[in-house]
Formats: sequence, C-alpha cells, structure tokens
Amino acid sequence: MAAYEALYRKWRPQTFDDIVAQPHITRTLKNQIIRGKTAHAYLFTGSRGTGKTTSARIFAKAVNCLNPQNGNPCLACEICRDADAGALTDLIEIDGASNNGVDEVRNLRENAVFLPVRCKYKVYIIDEVHMMSAGAFNALLKMIEEPPEYVKFLFATTEIHKVPATILSRCQRFDFRRILPADIAGRIQYIAEHESFTVTDAAAYRIASLADGGMRDALSLLDQCAAVTDTIGTETVEEAVGVAGTESVHEILRAVAGRDSAAALQRIDLLYRQSKDMTRFADEISQQLRNLMLMKTAPDDPALLSCMPDELEQLKGIAEQMQLPEILAALDAVRACCDRMTRAGNRRMELEMTLIRLCGEESDQRSRIKALEQRVASLEEELKAALRNGIPAAGGRTLPQKPVSSKPVPAQNLQVEGKPDTAQYLPVKNWATVLEKFDEINPSVSGLLQGSGAFVIEEKNTLLLIVRNRLFKNLFTQADAVMLGSAAAQVLGKKYAIRYKCIEPEGEQVSPAEVLLERAKAQGIEVGTRDDKPQN
Repeated sequence: MAAYEALYRKWRPQTFDDIVAQPHITRTLKNQIIRGKTAHAYLFTGSRGTGKTTSARIFAKAVNCLNPQNGNPCLACEICRDADAGALTDLIEIDGASNNGVDEVRNLRENAVFLPVRCKYKVYIIDEVHMMSAGAFNALLKMIEEPPEYVKFLFATTEIHKVPATILSRCQRFDFRRILPADIAGRIQYIAEHESFTVTDAAAYRIASLADGGMRDALSLLDQCAAVTDTIGTETVEEAVGVAGTESVHEILRAVAGRDSAAALQRIDLLYRQSKDMTRFADEISQQLRNLMLMKTAPDDPALLSCMPDELEQLKGIAEQMQLPEILAALDAVRACCDRMTRAGNRRMELEMTLIRLCGEESDQRSRIKALEQRVASLEEELKAALRNGIPAAGGRTLPQKPVSSKPVPAQNLQVEGKPDTAQYLPVKNWATVLEKFDEINPSVSGLLQGSGAFVIEEKNTLLLIVRNRLFKNLFTQADAVMLGSAAAQVLGKKYAIRYKCIEPEGEQVSPAEVLLERAKAQGIEVGTRDDKPQN
C-alpha cells in the first residue's frame, strides 16, 4: 500500500500557472524565460506558505526544460521528471538554517565551478537564507556577483531584513504577497472537487481565515479536517483545529459592549473546559474588534472586513452599541493581552483580567468622561448664545440686562495711560452697518460689541473701538480682530488696524454671559482667557 501523501505536497503547483495570487511574479519570470533574459541570482521574500520555494523549483525546471511551454516547464521531458523525483544532480537545494557556516559555502563555491552534468544551468536553491552567518554571506558575495554563466542562485527568505544589503544588491528581488482568504477558499474548493470529501463555503473561508495568508497552512488544516469527516463544515474546522466558534467571539463582544463581565467569564469558562486555546481565542477577538473598528471608520467599504456575510449583521449590531474610542481601547487591551500570554503561565487568567477591565471600572470611567464632554459642549453652546443675545439664567429666572447706551463718547475721555492724545478722532457714523457685516462673519463674538462705538484715527490708520462689555478683554482675540477689520474694510472702503478701549460704568449689573462664565469655572472648565488679543 502506497504511503499517504499530505495534501500540501500532493497539490504543490507544478507550473507558474498553478501558483495562486502571485501574478506579478509569475508573469515576469515566464517572460524572462521566454526571451532568454534570466538573471544569475534571484531573491524571493514573503510570509510562509506563499509560494517562494515552489516558484524557485518551477523556475529551475523551466530554465532547463527540453520543451518549455510558454515559459512553463513541460513536465514530460526527462529533465522535468527527474527534477520532480529529486534525482536531478544539477538542481541543488540547500537549507540555509542547517548549512549556514563558512565551510558549507566554500564547498558550494568549489563545486559550482564544475559544468552541469545534464542541464543547461546548474541551479542552487538556498531556502531560509537569512539564517546564514555573516561569514557565510561574505563567502557568497564574489560568487553571486560574478558566477559562471552556467550557474544560477535562487534564495528564499521570510525575514528579508536579516539579509545583508550586499546580497540584496546583487539579486533580483521578488516580494510574495499574502494570499487573500477568497483565493485560498477557492483553491480549497478546487482541491475538494478532486478529492473524496466536500467542504462548505463557510468552512473553506474559515480555514482560509485561520491560515493567515499561507496556502500551505490552509492545506494542512484541510488535511486535518478531512481526517475527521468527509463532509467538512465550520463545526468540523473548529473542532479539529481547537478554536472557538465565531458565536463565542460575538458573545464576548456583546458582553463587553453591555458591561456584562459575568457573561464574559462564563463563556471563557465554557471554552476552557472544552480545551480551547486561549491565546488563539484572544487573537480571534482582536480580529473581530478590527472589523468593528473598520465598520466605524469606513462603513461604506465592506471589502475591508474579514468576515463571512452571515456574520456581518451580528457585527453591525455590536458596533451600534460601542463608540470608536471604546473599540480602539478594547483592541489595544486585547492585543496587549496576546503579548502577555506568550510569557504568562496562566493564559486563561490573563484573558479574564482583560475582559473584566473592559467590562468594569475603566469602561465606566470612559462613560463618565464622555458625559462630561457632552456637558461641556452644551455649556459652550449656551455661552455662545448668551454672548450674542443674552439668555435666561438656570431655572428660568431672567437676569437683568446691562443697560445699553447709544450716546457718543466725548473725545476728551479717550486717553491712553493718562497721557493726552492730540490725534483727531472721527466718529464712524455707519458703525451699525459694520457690526451687521461682522455678525455675518463671526456671530458668536459680535454680541460682545453691543452698545459699542468706533472712531477713525487717520493719522495712525487705526480704528478705535469703545466697548462697554467687561467680558470683551477676556474673549476678544487677535483672530476676531482680523475678522472685524475685514468687515470694516467692506463698509468703510479702507483697511484699519484695530484697537479698543473698554469703558465700565460704576455699579453696572451682572450680564447672563458672566453668570455662565462663573458656572463654567465652578465645573473646572476654562473659558475665555486667551493670549492672542489685539492691543488695547
């Protein structure tokens, strides 16, 4: 009886056309082979299970194939058959993790000078090349830079940052992308059609999600599930792999949204008694929190989400119960929990503590902060209304309004620091029109100028305001002065610098705005004092 062959080996791609989700690489390599313009050294990089070593083997066959088919190996000639059987001496595969010393590289360099026995090229495939020592890399440099014309090097690595720049600069680099769950699920269904089992669409997508972009991991999980039953559903996948179902994840998220720590702990206890992997479950929670985050920030782009269509409605319901800051805080806490789990002895306890924090006091504190922010925003709107028109005080009692005087201000009262001013002051007769223009630009501040007057000082190209509102000094900023100057220029036909003088009559009554300011200060809210004021 023939030995069983694992699915990831049985269904390993044999041509470039069989490789899934890497067209940017396979198309380039095929064109190079067709045109006879292949390089002497290649570097394939990317996460595990994305096709790096497989592509290297296909390339090695294709450049030596006796009857290449549009850049692909024919798979029928003796070179292709011996390469697949591992009997081709001119194709040398080296594990960089176990052959990483200077001596191994020296042996490679000494053997490389000999002509190939049967093939056109002698091809060296070095897997996990980042594991080689610094001395081994240095021994490779000269050979990679100027190899014999019949030698080609193919390097594969998952950690490109560990490969020296001197090696990178001598190779053509190809970056293999993570395979999308939809592509993995399609490949799983294709394999299932040719094997003796069936896989539901939901189960195929579940396997693809667990594989995290790696085809080899996905086929290994599929192989494991096929050993359980011939009809593979999501329950089969979760049972075989030992992960909690998506319903458990949603239950935890609903508990967090509802501040129900007891429900969260009960679900954790159930999963623990079923021997579910707590680290993997925490990672699944973080993945669904990511979906919630994307729902809040990009609701019109469901393609960003990583979930099945039947999960979408449940996630939408959970998202409606949580605000974006809460989701971000929960995601940060769960990711930190995943990091601690790698070092903790009791992983269940780490996850329980995290969920209690999310459901408990810290979440209540966030709610109190949110309520305070809402009260502050309400108070600010009330203050703006008071500055424009004046409003009734709290409780409905109308506060007395400060009397507004429309009498002109005598020029002899306009003095600065007690020194007489001999400049000529010309009253602005259409000042009310200026204030109307200013109210259109900045209505929240125009109320401060009720009952005010203005004089033009032509000698100083200045517009001097005479203001009777004691809050003006605290609330009128340089930016407000710029806007007032713009409004005045539209009416007066000339741009003036803005200065002001406040006149506060004795015994004047308290305005509603001043009452609001005192209420704001009593709640610990700073309102009004600004450093960017115009000169007075």
